[in-house]
Amino acid sequence: MTRATIKKWGINGEGIAYVNKKCVFIPGALPNELVEFHITEDKEKYAMGELDRVLTLSSDRRHPLCNDWLTCGGCSLMPVQYKAQCKMKEEILEEALYKYARYKGKINPIIKNPNPLGYRNSCKLPFGYDEDHELCTGMYQRDSNQFVPMNRCYTHSKHIERVRKEVQEILKSEKAYDKKLKRGFRTLVLKEFDEKIQIIFVTGRNAVPSRVVEACSQIENVVSIWQSIKTDIKPDVFGDEMIHLYGNETIELQLNDYKLSILPKSFFQLNTKQAIQLYEYVESITPKCNCIVEAYSGIGAISLFVHDKAKEVIGIEEIEDAVDNAMDNAEVNDIDNVYFMQGDAGRMLSKLDQKVDTLIVDPPRVGLDNKMKDTILDSDIKTLIYISCNPSTLAKDINVLSKKYRIQSVQPFDMFSQTSHVETVVKLVKSDGRKDFSKPRNNHRPRKDYKPRKQSK
Repeated sequence: MTRATIKKWGINGEGIAYVNKKCVFIPGALPNELVEFHITEDKEKYAMGELDRVLTLSSDRRHPLCNDWLTCGGCSLMPVQYKAQCKMKEEILEEALYKYARYKGKINPIIKNPNPLGYRNSCKLPFGYDEDHELCTGMYQRDSNQFVPMNRCYTHSKHIERVRKEVQEILKSEKAYDKKLKRGFRTLVLKEFDEKIQIIFVTGRNAVPSRVVEACSQIENVVSIWQSIKTDIKPDVFGDEMIHLYGNETIELQLNDYKLSILPKSFFQLNTKQAIQLYEYVESITPKCNCIVEAYSGIGAISLFVHDKAKEVIGIEEIEDAVDNAMDNAEVNDIDNVYFMQGDAGRMLSKLDQKVDTLIVDPPRVGLDNKMKDTILDSDIKTLIYISCNPSTLAKDINVLSKKYRIQSVQPFDMFSQTSHVETVVKLVKSDGRKDFSKPRNNHRPRKDYKPRKQSK
């Protein structure tokens, strides 16, 4: 057993200690705590440790509501006071921007989550078996294939959590997915907007029994049921074949003045209230121009929010369902200067005949691919608004783009409370080619009429 003081946060919410000058990541340990731990994995440049005992408690530590938080691994900041969670995310963002992009300018204070608990409007949970060998939902323990049944999730909305438990009860005598037979239940996906819930069963080749569909259709707030057949091992949650089983094909939500509909494969931010704040902020920093392109546009929400800022707004999205949603959403909201294209964002952007003034990107966690970065650098785009959920890939991409662009503003959002993830909006503008971000620049201030919604303390 080893004793050490935790020096700082790790990017995944672990505490970092140093033993013989080697970095040791210890889940569950907080900065400034004196802890006892043992090494579970010893690599050449770093080690992983398991916390045995906290000898000196941090003032930022709290009693975690969830008893399974450490085993599950989904909420690495559950034992941390909310104010300290936000501070940690600001520090991680600041460190990433300096480490990879040498940016030392201003970072605006994080916009807090008005509901640090019960905010998730969706879940994607694998099926497995509980101790009674009954089918249930859960999580895989971090860095393992060990299934952990979920008793209760404190970040799910109350409706998501209630419906999850009712569906689980209905399915308890069913079978989990068998890789050899390619049959059984793989994943439960739930989405909830405006208290309406969509259920998607991801299964093998088997049909969902009619009694299951009938029972689930009687659950309060359920308006749509789908099945997705998936027998491959690709990382995507859904398979290619989608079968509508009950109710509405889409689920609808209201964002300010906009009505949106979502098909099963379409993506939407998992925190609806913070998504509205983020979209309002993006609209506030978007300059008026002739043409805006939103890459990775999903169901087109941001395109709708910024449609008054340009004569023409073009959304580019690879998922067909999302493009269909986006076009319907523009039509339903009587917005005629926005349209959407299906395809790879980088390739489609490079083929556009229009002169693009402002580009808004919201890529996956892996960041922008090389094609997109090359297209941006070869373009004459004046303003780039980069929305990211991964500070490391954000900073690495900015470093590449710094050949032509400089940071004007950085605004973090706490979209994913209790986790180490942080959403960030960075505004970049064309520069004279200088790559040095070491000195603070004249950072953008949101327009005077932009006011974040009331935040929790």
